[in-house]
Amino acid sequence: MEQRSVLWSDLRWPELKELATPETIVIVPVASIEQHGPHLPVITDTMLAREVAKCAAEIVIEKTPVLVTECIWTGLSEHHMMIGGTFTLDFTTFLAVIRGVVQSLQRQGFERVFLMNAHGGNIAALQTVVEELTREFGMRLVTATYWTLGARALGAHLERQKGIRHACEAETSMMMAIAPDLVDPGRFDEAACPDPRDEADVDMDGSYRWISFADKTPSGALGDPRVSSADKGRLLLDTAARSVAAKLLDPTFWPGDRQRAEV
Repeated sequence: MEQRSVLWSDLRWPELKELATPETIVIVPVASIEQHGPHLPVITDTMLAREVAKCAAEIVIEKTPVLVTECIWTGLSEHHMMIGGTFTLDFTTFLAVIRGVVQSLQRQGFERVFLMNAHGGNIAALQTVVEELTREFGMRLVTATYWTLGARALGAHLERQKGIRHACEAETSMMMAIAPDLVDPGRFDEAACPDPRDEADVDMDGSYRWISFADKTPSGALGDPRVSSADKGRLLLDTAARSVAAKLLDPTFWPGDRQRAEV
């Protein structure tokens, strides 16, 4: 029998109604539309979120029902606004949009939702969103950023940075794999801007301060796309998808399941 699509938007309502059970996993990708240097399109985070979520779901569906919704493409990107090409929401609106999606899922019978993040500016906000909506709806909600779930495995494939940055070696490689026509290699030299976090002697003390991206990098990129390739991108996408899938299939990842697994 041919495997059904994992994409919510590909299915008809009777199929979705049949899948609306407490055990079905629903992945809601959350990303952004924002500047990604002079060489990548502003839709980069959203495209990568869709691809990683879809590929992860195609692994998970072998063991449990799973669906991937359309990506929430507008996130918190105030730190990119000074450069341009960016949309941003305030937190109240961001919470309201996600609340509407989660409540829609609950009303149809879904209870297990993974808000899969693909944009650094959303991380803290999504943690607050999960706290608020878990208390309100009592659902099994989890959020994580896809590159943190597979940080060690992803880092092993990178040459000039420790992890995924912004319009960098990693994001550029992944975009070269899925949308090469949207990547401009002729501007890689202009984009290159090392991230201080990748220096061996940098001690990160965990403190936080808001800084505009325009103050971090003149190009809008943070990292070095000059060592990017489509082959590396395919490897990174596969690694990210497998890391996400492994977490989704781990009972300790889910509230409620974790407690039962630890008994």
